[in-house]
Amino acid sequence: MAESAALDPRYINRRVCLPYGLTVDEVAAGVAETYRLLHGINGFLVERGFRRLEQLILGNSLSGLISEFLVKNIASASQTLLANSKVGGHPDLLPKGRYVAEGVLKGDEGIELKASIQRGGWQGHNPEDCWVMVFRYIPGRLHEGSWTPLVFTEIVCARLARSDWSLSGRKGESRRTPTASITASGTEKLRANFLYRLPEHGVGRHAHILAGND
Repeated sequence: MAESAALDPRYINRRVCLPYGLTVDEVAAGVAETYRLLHGINGFLVERGFRRLEQLILGNSLSGLISEFLVKNIASASQTLLANSKVGGHPDLLPKGRYVAEGVLKGDEGIELKASIQRGGWQGHNPEDCWVMVFRYIPGRLHEGSWTPLVFTEIVCARLARSDWSLSGRKGESRRTPTASITASGTEKLRANFLYRLPEHGVGRHAHILAGND
């Protein structure tokens, strides 16, 4: 059984700009709890003869599950944000006291959170003017006979405008769900304001921009 992963403090950027009073330590605590949860789930599965979570749930389904874990765990750690309790609600994290209820279908303030294995081109269902936080990760995998744990490689955050999204609708009789993709301008905003970045996981001009600061 692989050991639980952890954020490397050398690559945490404490100069990152975070909204609504959210702190770097609260995000780190949410990530640590997510790592602990994944480690516990995989330990349970393996001990009982099941395949690991990364083998049972693939692609976007795994990313969606990790996103949910992060939302709940960051909300638990935060003094100023709570998890949106509305199924399908936007955004995922809401400022405490901003809304009458703890769940909103479409709010104008908060943080939308996404987990992805992709280097860029991150997607949502609608173009939104909102804060977005993206957690890039590498799934747990078999390496030289043993399993390595899921690892977050980069965490970025920025307020995006509607102009930072491009909408892909349906064509003809296609039943494909319409999606919105973050454009190059939005991606640049996110990469420029990073909370965490492991060496060799930055992209473009950010490839060698690491934290290394207090």
